[in-house]
Amino acid sequence: MSEPDSNDTLNHAQPAGSDGDEERASSPFDHPAFLPVLVFAMALWFGYDGWFNETIESVRFNRYGFGFLSGAAIYFTLVERTRARFLLPLLLCGYALWLAALAWFGSANAWYNDVESARAFNRYGALAAIGLAAVAALRDWLALRRAASVTR
Repeated sequence: MSEPDSNDTLNHAQPAGSDGDEERASSPFDHPAFLPVLVFAMALWFGYDGWFNETIESVRFNRYGFGFLSGAAIYFTLVERTRARFLLPLLLCGYALWLAALAWFGSANAWYNDVESARAFNRYGALAAIGLAAVAALRDWLALRRAASVTR
């Protein structure tokens, strides 16, 4: 059995354009506006089905999806535009306040009070959002501490 030939290019494939060029080609998915635009488009779709197309069966689902995706779209937009710290905990607290307001201060004959599961989602969704806000705040605080300790 002979030694492999070091000049054999068939067994040593090189990626195209690897002549010291470490940059990879960018795609539309790499653009900073891709995710915010995608989530805003989904929120608009849910909003249309939730408030303007009431002939479908899943009106409540679309209205909740619109609220959730609108919050997510605002978050992703702000993250891409500002790189602000503690933004996710603030948005989760706002979401928790919105759900709590629907549960405790909303009108008695509103669409979100018709079904027990929607009422439970408002109550327990607010509590879950507060818990997630606490975890996100802790994560941001630890990252801030870690960055401060590295610069010392």
